[in-house]
Amino acid sequence: MPNWTGSWAGGRTYQTKDQRTVWVIRKMVKGHRYQIVLDSETERQALAQLALFDQDPSSYRTPSAQRDEARQQAQEDEEKSRQEAEARRLQDEADAVFVNAAFVGRFLEFIKDRTPKYRKDTRYYLSAWADAFQGRDLRKVEPREVLKLLSQWNTAEQKRIAALKAFCSYLIKKGFLDPAHDPSRTLTVPASRPEKAIREKGYAMATIEVLYRALEDQGSRDVLLLHAKLGLHESEVQRIAAREGKISLVPGHPIIAGTVKFVHKSGRVHTLSLDTQALAAAQRLQAHGAPTPDQVRHRLRVSCESRGLPRVLVGELRHSFVAWSLESGEAITLSGKGVPLALVASVLGHTSTVTTKKFYDVSKVPSMIKLPLTLEHPDDPRALQSAA
Repeated sequence: MPNWTGSWAGGRTYQTKDQRTVWVIRKMVKGHRYQIVLDSETERQALAQLALFDQDPSSYRTPSAQRDEARQQAQEDEEKSRQEAEARRLQDEADAVFVNAAFVGRFLEFIKDRTPKYRKDTRYYLSAWADAFQGRDLRKVEPREVLKLLSQWNTAEQKRIAALKAFCSYLIKKGFLDPAHDPSRTLTVPASRPEKAIREKGYAMATIEVLYRALEDQGSRDVLLLHAKLGLHESEVQRIAAREGKISLVPGHPIIAGTVKFVHKSGRVHTLSLDTQALAAAQRLQAHGAPTPDQVRHRLRVSCESRGLPRVLVGELRHSFVAWSLESGEAITLSGKGVPLALVASVLGHTSTVTTKKFYDVSKVPSMIKLPLTLEHPDDPRALQSAA
């Protein structure tokens, strides 16, 4: 207890060793005893503090206590802010999105139904983007920076943009990237010029007939035949070999021997009619598998060189199929009758055959285009040599 030396309106006073007077509020308020040492330097200041105390004794704090509490609160707020900032930093690191092996690997798995060449090209261009971004979080890359990075390359602008936009679109779809943070959002894939405007595409039937006879392995001949007779995509031939194309037989027709049906990721069903030779080729591929696209390209190149033929690419056989069909194709229907789908669409008032095909075409065996194309090889099974 202090050594009291006097009293005042609020209670008692005492002297410090250096003869400084200390005012102490000593009061009983509503059954509660208060003893508060004031930090006032004069009685006038003590009386002012007493007036504040009388207004609300339970919440009264001396100025020095208020400063201590404010300082303590500031320290607590600062520590809380630091912890929140650290939590945000850690979460931001966890949410970061990069063009790296992990994300690219997921994306390539997502597009596994695309052709091996498309996936290979996409991996190549994304690798180039990864080098350009140098490990930066894509959410923090501005579109103008992407344009600047793009300008460092002199080739394949369209493919580079397409690869990045497809990758970012995947990230958005899977919830890894907010559309507002898409670094490719202002990029536009340049319209590609039809390659026929750059160089002629497609081949003469005689070239393909000679090439077919020059190929030594049955698998490559079967792949070439399906491309030439049906105008298939490379991925569709691979899907047939992987048994993802369902083959059905059509008995009793002199030309149409079967069908092959593909179901695309969109749910759209694409069915093609096959003649005897194409049906047998498709069945062999399903039974024995198909050579890889790289193997087919190599064997075609070697055979073309050995016979002095122009380089044949299976991708361009689709263009040849269109040209051959328009120039000399013959429409074959299951009944021998029927009208083109375009005419049916016109009668129904559809501006496009897409609507007619999607909602009204219920034919299980579609029309087939027969080409005057003779593909024969001494090693083909005997039935095939008379079924062209």
